[in-house]
Amino acid sequence: MKKQKLNQNWYFWKDGYENEKRRINLPHDAMIEEERVPDLENGNASGFYPGGKYNYVKSIYGEEAYKGKIIIAEFEGVYMNSTVLLNEKVIGGWVYGYTNFYVDLTEHLRIGEENELRVIVDNSMTPNSRWYSGSGIYRDVNLYVGNREHIVPDGIRVTTLSVDPAVIRVETETTADEGTEIVCEVFLDGKKIAEGCGADFQTEITEAKLWDAKEPNLYILKARLMKQDAVIDESEIRFGIRSLAWDAEKGFQVNGNTVKLKGGCIHHDNGPLGACSVYKAEYRRVKKLKELGYNAIRYSHNPAGKLFLDICDEVGMYVLDETFDQWKLPQTTYDYAKYFDAEWKKDVEALVKKDYSHPSVIMYCVGNEITDTGLPHGAIICQAIAGTFKSLDATRPTTIANNVLLSVMAKKMAEQKAAETAMSEEEKKEAEEKTVGSQDVNNVLTLLPKIMASITAENQEELLKDVFRHVDIVGYNYGELWYEKTHEMVPGRVMLSSETFPCKIGSNWKRVKESPYLVGDFMWTAWDYLGEAGVGLPFYGSAQAPFSKDYPCLTAGCGSVDLTGYVESQGYYTSIVFGTYKKPYIGVRPVDHAGEAYTVGKWRLTDAVNSWSWPGQEGRIADIEVYSIGAEVELLQDGISLGRKSLKECRAFYQAEYRPGKLEAISYDANGNELGRESLITAGESEKLTILPEDTSLKADGEDIAYIHIQITDDQGIVKMLKDRKLMVTVDGAATLRALASGNPETTEKFSDSSYTSYHGRLLAIVQSNGEKGTIKVTASAEGVETQTVELMAY
Repeated sequence: MKKQKLNQNWYFWKDGYENEKRRINLPHDAMIEEERVPDLENGNASGFYPGGKYNYVKSIYGEEAYKGKIIIAEFEGVYMNSTVLLNEKVIGGWVYGYTNFYVDLTEHLRIGEENELRVIVDNSMTPNSRWYSGSGIYRDVNLYVGNREHIVPDGIRVTTLSVDPAVIRVETETTADEGTEIVCEVFLDGKKIAEGCGADFQTEITEAKLWDAKEPNLYILKARLMKQDAVIDESEIRFGIRSLAWDAEKGFQVNGNTVKLKGGCIHHDNGPLGACSVYKAEYRRVKKLKELGYNAIRYSHNPAGKLFLDICDEVGMYVLDETFDQWKLPQTTYDYAKYFDAEWKKDVEALVKKDYSHPSVIMYCVGNEITDTGLPHGAIICQAIAGTFKSLDATRPTTIANNVLLSVMAKKMAEQKAAETAMSEEEKKEAEEKTVGSQDVNNVLTLLPKIMASITAENQEELLKDVFRHVDIVGYNYGELWYEKTHEMVPGRVMLSSETFPCKIGSNWKRVKESPYLVGDFMWTAWDYLGEAGVGLPFYGSAQAPFSKDYPCLTAGCGSVDLTGYVESQGYYTSIVFGTYKKPYIGVRPVDHAGEAYTVGKWRLTDAVNSWSWPGQEGRIADIEVYSIGAEVELLQDGISLGRKSLKECRAFYQAEYRPGKLEAISYDANGNELGRESLITAGESEKLTILPEDTSLKADGEDIAYIHIQITDDQGIVKMLKDRKLMVTVDGAATLRALASGNPETTEKFSDSSYTSYHGRLLAIVQSNGEKGTIKVTASAEGVETQTVELMAY
């Protein structure tokens, strides 16, 4: 079938506000446009953005060429509870906000007329998520047009049967009657290298180039549906040739080679773009994480979109694709648990159909921190979900990201409830399913280390063994205390550190490298995100802080990379632990808070920043952290050594009296040989705006975006991080200003405004093509500094 995007020229309005209808292009996030509500129920989960009910309408002309054809619309992601109408007739819809779905327009499309396609999105029942979900049609919409006999969308499956020799199996699903034939050709770099016929055939690929994260070689398969020597439909997909295997002795293997997963967890939002999934944003995130040394992403806690997986295929990034954050027991008042029984199977089926031919997807997760696991019905559900995955795709392992604390809580709460009231068996079952939810689970997580210490590997195994036996790889969230003992008890179990505190990444990665049965680590989190407000936010004046923070806190404040794409100290530390970043890194705790009691959320490594510019703080004692590979580091202040120190888990700590000048760190191996050096220099008195675009050109397609960094620096380009200002940004020519943002986790400012306050001397501008070709002028201005302009080109 012919596929085209259906993203342009929609009309949008919030329910009850049709008089404010406006034209938009998709993807679109309605939530990011809402006014934040300081006293919103469970508002810290969404960053204090409310939900709502929204209308999307597009006119589709019934072309003569459509007569006798099948017309299908695909929605790659709509959050949530969508209803699709064509000419006021309900023709489809979908509950879950993260799986793609198809709607057949054929029977109700009028030829020779304009047709109204309407999507009603109902995200008004909140809270329904533990993080920022977004609202509306936030991923692409596609239109498929083809003959009644056609290849079904997502109907081609390519399976690697072996890699030496390379043999693939190609299955093609069609609606064709007898008398048709399927002819397939395989291409590499534009050259045909194999072919085959039939709805299900095998073929060998000679001199195959395998796919893995280091060498992501991709092939193209083109399929033609033939009838009486005529092509009646055609389709193509990309695929990679790669095999997966896993056991406790050799670990996780890709193409026969053991791979340790250097993983990071991410949520689906793209910061100032909200939930909108656009190519440049998704590519930028995957590419930057790979440069930091990550080779795997856990898409938390919902299925990834098609675009994201396409990019992971291209860049070379392993993906753990996740299903749900709840089963029958809710995590929030109106979440997916309300629909789980009726919807889970078709969502799993949609996920597998989407993922099947993506080589980047290496594992399916049946659920994250599922409280049901502590109750008898949890094992039954786990068996059903894992079994469904295996029936649809036996080539990938299943896992579960289990938090034993929540399992134990569910069990104890059920026991307490049963003890309080004499109940029949039926009433007890009802109590389990309706009253043992995890409404305040995030607040409980602040007590995680203390409670976890009281749980043993033995009692955990007794509680969860019937759940764990249904998955191939058992994922433990914050479970580093139990790996060794569990391995002694269950030596054949393959384990995954599915979620880890940043402060544990050094010790945990050492454990992963040394333990074949432990296949990888996924740190929370690789990239900062909207919602779960302030879980990593530094808190000054007290050594204790709640799990999440009040308004105006906006982001979690806990990423290795902040909301704008700036790599924080935690990101460099992780990169050094992974062995990717080879130079030493210097982090300085805020000198303006020197000597204060403080804490950082457990989901943040440190509040240290890469700066030695602290005007007004002269004479105060600075706490300095140095990260590096090697055995030792030496820190010099203005050329005078502050001593050599041994590195423990790639870290060493110093103190020094702050004065303007230079810090220099030198790293050494065990034999005293220098490995690298890095320095920080205090910014000078001069002050200017420096504009640094990540790209100097963008496509004139109305969709492409460019990221532009605006910094407050001295004449040498050194950022002056205590000199924050309100910056005004204007865009002229062939683009518009899409968003402004900083890395500040606490702000009342809007991403859509034309001015925004810098944070630590930095601001990000995102500009978007308006569809025209030509020059783009981006101008930044602020009171007291000279206005600066940079030019880009749209082509």
